Amino acid sequence: MYGAWYEGTIRSNVPEDQAGKWGVYPMPTLGEEGSRAANLGGSSLAITAGSENKEAAFAYLNYALGTVEGQVTMLREYGLVPSLLDALEDPFVQEPLPFWGDQKVWEVVLGTLDGISPNRGTPFFGDADTIVQTAQTLYLNGQFDSAQEALDDAAQQIALVTGLPVAE
Repeated sequence: MYGAWYEGTIRSNVPEDQAGKWGVYPMPTLGEEGSRAANLGGSSLAITAGSENKEAAFAYLNYALGTVEGQVTMLREYGLVPSLLDALEDPFVQEPLPFWGDQKVWEVVLGTLDGISPNRGTPFFGDADTIVQTAQTLYLNGQFDSAQEALDDAAQQIALVTGLPVAE
């Protein structure tokens, strides 16, 4: 699984003979009730105090991030998922994409937005996330006897790094 924003990276970097051989799908879930959508991340932009063209930079950001045209251009050209909700109504979102075997990629991907739960993190999220990813990889590679053992190990490491107790 990878983020929707990776669409543009795949499309623009794989050999041309792979066109039409790729597709997208919602995340798998356990059971009927699980969410098939998630979000982790985002981007930050800044105009530095040393910028020689602050006004031009700000105008560009306003266009790119604050207009449907700017957002859809980034979606079309680079696969960057719009943050401006009005952009979701643009006809491009419903178009079949030739590289993806004429699949309506953005209809599939953006159709999951309503299923994303708010992410509540802590200042320790980055450390904990790295530890959990490592434990997951080690478990998948057979280095733990059970998923519970991998989780317990991750919990102990997180407690050590953060100074927080492991919940009982």
